[in-house]
Amino acid sequence: MVQRAVVSLALYSLLSSNRSGVFLVFFPIYLVTVRHATVAVSLAFLSAGYLGGSLIGPLAGRWSDRIGQRRPFLLGAEAGAIPFYLSIPFMPGYFYSGIAFVAGTVILTVGSPALTAYVSDVSRERERGISYGALSASRAAGSVLGFLLVGWLIDTFGFTFLFYFAGAAMVGTIIFVVLAVPDAPVVPGGTGARTGTIIPLLLFSVVVSIRTLGSGAVGSFYGIWATTLGASSFGVSLIAVAGLATTAMVGIQAGRMVDSHGELASLFAGTLVSILAFTVFLLAPTWYVLIPAQVVRQLGFAILSPAMLVWVSRIAPADRRAEYMGVFTLVNSSLWSIGPLMGGVAYQFGGAESLFLSAIASGVISLGAIYLFYSRYLKGRHASPS
Repeated sequence: MVQRAVVSLALYSLLSSNRSGVFLVFFPIYLVTVRHATVAVSLAFLSAGYLGGSLIGPLAGRWSDRIGQRRPFLLGAEAGAIPFYLSIPFMPGYFYSGIAFVAGTVILTVGSPALTAYVSDVSRERERGISYGALSASRAAGSVLGFLLVGWLIDTFGFTFLFYFAGAAMVGTIIFVVLAVPDAPVVPGGTGARTGTIIPLLLFSVVVSIRTLGSGAVGSFYGIWATTLGASSFGVSLIAVAGLATTAMVGIQAGRMVDSHGELASLFAGTLVSILAFTVFLLAPTWYVLIPAQVVRQLGFAILSPAMLVWVSRIAPADRRAEYMGVFTLVNSSLWSIGPLMGGVAYQFGGAESLFLSAIASGVISLGAIYLFYSRYLKGRHASPS
């Protein structure tokens, strides 16, 4: 059963996800169609924003652990990013719009390690899978609402309203955090990380994150690909909504699967599903086929997300959770952030087919790396699968 504090964090995630997902899909479309940037340049700005945010993850997590607080980081991230996102449509040319996006995204990422650590802080150990699953489901549900609204706003009023919507959603999120998210202090951390678990943490983060190179490329490109195949902005939203609705419906069950069957089985299952999704994207003849492709892709993410976070929370010392989440985010998000850049290069030289093939390859490599990690490094050592 999901605890009350987890419910409040899930509702926070529902509100905050209203702008994160839509930026991922619609911002590169905005740069290409309104600012006349190339596909490669638009994906490069997307990579820079998320890569910059991931690089400050460990530092943000350490700050949260040292002061023993989580909520101030959620508030500061939202408030600090608002002016940058709102300035995007007023910037001259795609370069300055891209820089504003990068700055806002880096600031917004400050709250991520605190949020994932907070869920672990307030969850029972044997229910962390379902708690993270609830977070994933609520995030997807919020993104569904965001995509439906943004798709309609863009088609009706133009791309400028994408950024107005994001600003309004972030103000609402700040109000909710102040009124409803409990301020539950945690034990302040020490001054350094424990080397006994940092090495397996880094190795684990790499092997499960290789797949995100492909996921980042496909996740940032499918909107452009859908428009190339004839979809409108609302059609792009429909593709996103179909996948996110899947995560919203199965997120809690996926978390329960992690609690019941362990992280290893869940990691294998989620990675295999992701490879299948990339294959469907590759073979899609029309934009309508991208709907089931996105459904399968999000199903894989719904399984993988709680599995990865439960593993990290289990090996992290109680006073180092945000820092360890930050280290995991550094690796996971950095590789994901390189994905759009990798996808842009693949597209530039080999077209859409090359982009999707590279995504499939990343999934296959990640699958083999996960097997080697568990069979050779962790056998008889740290935290075997529960």
